[in-house]
Amino acid sequence: MEEILPHVIELKETDQTFDLRVFVPEGVPLEIEIGCGNGRFIAANAAKHPEVRYFGVERMMERVRKCSKKAQQGALDNLTIVRVEAGRFVRELLPDRCVRALYLFFPDPWPKRRHHKNRFFQREMCDTLARIFVPGGTMYISTDHEDYFREMARFLSEDPRFEEVPALIRPEDEQTDFERLFLSKGDPIYDCAFRLKA
Repeated sequence: MEEILPHVIELKETDQTFDLRVFVPEGVPLEIEIGCGNGRFIAANAAKHPEVRYFGVERMMERVRKCSKKAQQGALDNLTIVRVEAGRFVRELLPDRCVRALYLFFPDPWPKRRHHKNRFFQREMCDTLARIFVPGGTMYISTDHEDYFREMARFLSEDPRFEEVPALIRPEDEQTDFERLFLSKGDPIYDCAFRLKA
């Protein structure tokens, strides 16, 4: 684990542990965006809610740089960008009962059936969420890909540990670049949210 840019840490393939306490003081809520892209959503939220700790998880270096710049310009001391493979981060490196909200906006749908195994959200992700979420922790999903959306919603709705709650409606300043593009074209966007029962 090393800091590579202001507000950015990179986790190596060899890193087997992640000391969350270094970044999140006890009692401070943690919210994570998977694939934070250029950081529009997470930087806007970090600015509005300084009492919350935010992690943006992103692999692509150009996007990481843009997120770092937003965090610097906004003096967002409550935002950290984590450069790591997202699935491994949530499955293997996060401790139990530490996350209040997980945001998954417009993930790569890997549309070909033979590639579905590469999708971030598969049925086993429900077990991971049940482990890392605090009671009431919530998964927020938005995508333009109907098939992937229905699959994720089905996995969560069939799991008795979760209950559906109202989807997140984001103001313009919190909309991702992908979302703004799809909205400008009039494409449908599918949203849902599921909460871990207390």
